[in-house]
Amino acid sequence: MRSILTHLCACLEEGKPAILATIVDSSGSAPRSHGTRMLYCHDGRLIGTIGGGELEGKCIARARELLTGGEGHDLLHFALNAGEAAAAGMICGGNVRVLLQRLEPDAGTTALFRNLLHAFEAGASPVLLTLMPKVGTPRLLVHIPGEAAAPDLAPEFRDEVLRRVGRSDLPYTTTSAAGTVYAEPLVRPLRLHLAGAGHVALATAHLAGFLGYEVVVIDDRPEFASRERFPQACEVRVCPFDNCLGRLNGSDYVVIVTRGHLHDQEVLVQALRNGAGYIGMIGSRRKREAIYAALRQQGFSETDLDRVHSPIGLPIGGESPEEIALSIMAEIQQYRYRQSP
Repeated sequence: MRSILTHLCACLEEGKPAILATIVDSSGSAPRSHGTRMLYCHDGRLIGTIGGGELEGKCIARARELLTGGEGHDLLHFALNAGEAAAAGMICGGNVRVLLQRLEPDAGTTALFRNLLHAFEAGASPVLLTLMPKVGTPRLLVHIPGEAAAPDLAPEFRDEVLRRVGRSDLPYTTTSAAGTVYAEPLVRPLRLHLAGAGHVALATAHLAGFLGYEVVVIDDRPEFASRERFPQACEVRVCPFDNCLGRLNGSDYVVIVTRGHLHDQEVLVQALRNGAGYIGMIGSRRKREAIYAALRQQGFSETDLDRVHSPIGLPIGGESPEEIALSIMAEIQQYRYRQSP
């Protein structure tokens, strides 16, 4: 939704309508889950995807029709078994419902999405709400945590949205006799701190950026930690490893891939003391145990050390920097979505 928001605001401010496509329900082996969105602009630009194949093609065709006027929304239902999905050029089947909404460039709609974008960029973690009543037209609403005004919803919906604020960063659905609300929390991207700027860090930065992380690269060697080598990083920091991490929280992930045991240990101490959400350290089990022994002498507990993923990465095989980066990011994604190993 982050990239969609920027393009949508630009489109509305140009005085042009756009179609927002949202998967509001999915089951089986559907290509994308509920909450996934795609934007179809007046000039044919497409931002995001709801799964590709014939499903997406039919939604685009209907979006073109909706842009010409008439009714302002449509709810499309796709039910594909495995054979139908293959015939339609899709790998997955399942049941999918897609809500298409025409967003007019009027003052109210433009202000709603501009406020949503500003709140997101300010780190306020706003929630985009799609209200689908049993009878009537779907509505889009925004809830910005910390603001005095609660979302204009039925009490049972409002209470559920307020209860979940800050507890979930994934889309969710809540239903009552009045209808259904689809909620999408818009949280800042997770920040990945790469301590070390060597070959593994370079490959990991590329993959992390592709997956939507904000990447911070840290090294004490300016010839390695440079904008030229890491153009996709939001920050490149040249500083000593013994004081390279500032205040961290659960949205900060730390990957320790420095050039030596001492530097690894220095960064690990800071990560453990600063509340990082994920901490991973490269190296052999022998190296890990030597560092852990030194940390125990500094007063770190077994509970502290259990937070560390080391040797870092899932055991996928392969030894190249690119393969190690893939194993690191696979483990991070697994941790992020709380999947069992």
